[in-house]
Amino acid sequence: MIISNKQSSYLPLFAGVITSLMLSACDTSTSTDISAHRAPQTTHRVEVISAENKPVSLTQTVSGTLEAVTKIRLYNEESARITKLPYHEGDFVKSGTLLIQLDNELLKTDVAKAKATREQAKVDLSRVKKLLPKKISTEEEVAKARTLLDLAIADEKRQMTRLKRTSIKAPIDGLITKRLYEPGDMLAQQSHIHSIIDPTALRLKASLAERWLPLVKKDQILSIQIDALGDKKFTATVARIHPTINADTHKGIIEIVLSPAPDGAIVGQFSRAKINLTATNRLIIPVHTIHYEPEGAYVYRVIKNEKNETIAEKVFFEQGQQFASVAEILSGLAAGDQIVSRGFLGLRSGKKVSVAASQITAPAVGSTAVGSTAAGSTAIENTDNKTSNGNSKP
Repeated sequence: MIISNKQSSYLPLFAGVITSLMLSACDTSTSTDISAHRAPQTTHRVEVISAENKPVSLTQTVSGTLEAVTKIRLYNEESARITKLPYHEGDFVKSGTLLIQLDNELLKTDVAKAKATREQAKVDLSRVKKLLPKKISTEEEVAKARTLLDLAIADEKRQMTRLKRTSIKAPIDGLITKRLYEPGDMLAQQSHIHSIIDPTALRLKASLAERWLPLVKKDQILSIQIDALGDKKFTATVARIHPTINADTHKGIIEIVLSPAPDGAIVGQFSRAKINLTATNRLIIPVHTIHYEPEGAYVYRVIKNEKNETIAEKVFFEQGQQFASVAEILSGLAAGDQIVSRGFLGLRSGKKVSVAASQITAPAVGSTAVGSTAAGSTAIENTDNKTSNGNSKP
């Protein structure tokens, strides 16, 4: 093989490069460990807040349409033709006013017949009683005549009652809300003819989440606002709390009575009621201190380790109800625990921390509650919807 002078001139150069690389690989005088150049760990600065037991006052807003407390449906007990039906929807009537008159001519003849039968039974009893001393009648005949008279009296009362019930009168002072027939219509028994309500007492039947129902008290005073009447608020009372919960919606029913009803308030108007509730002795922390992982909710708690160093500890806990910007703690934390409230960026469990500021108690949150709250309690307003924050679950 022939090698030119030009090509051979590169061989020493290549040999030099290879030698240099080999020497560099074998040189152990320079360490490649970057840990030697790592800066000393600094203390993480955080702010903390104390978990505490305290009453929490909140305001729940419920809504719905007004309905009458007293609503009566009028039915007929006799099958007959309507001869009088003078009142219409919207008419106010006094108790005892004739509302419905049915044709009763046949019943009048039945009453007359029953009355005559009763008179005849009375005469027969008197006759057999006179014959008894003469031994012409017997005690058995007297007893039978007395029974026939009793039956005649009962039948007369029955026929008179039927006749009386062909005239249907207003049972209360009220407002006619339904008129379902017209004069001349033939009615079957138990036909719904009229509806009448007492307009002086109205109620709101509202749904409330099951978690708030235990905090509602019967006869509790609250405020109610009727949209059609503007911003004016009226005083109402919790009259009844239904004993069951809807399994589909997990809500219960409360009845709020507005009595006397204000001027302008009528059945069917949309209204809103604000209920002040107080949850006593709840262990709470602010919602913004809570973080979430697939394993559950957790917070960073500031503690002292065995070296008496202040560190952050990651603590999982069981979360209860959320009251706007504070959450209830069921287990995992205790009153007085110092929870990190600011300084989460770069924070991890076991990291040394220094406390920049400490809040002794959870701050008041939300908007102003209706009415006054207990001393030391957290006042919030809620419309049965949880608030969210950057750390909360979506």
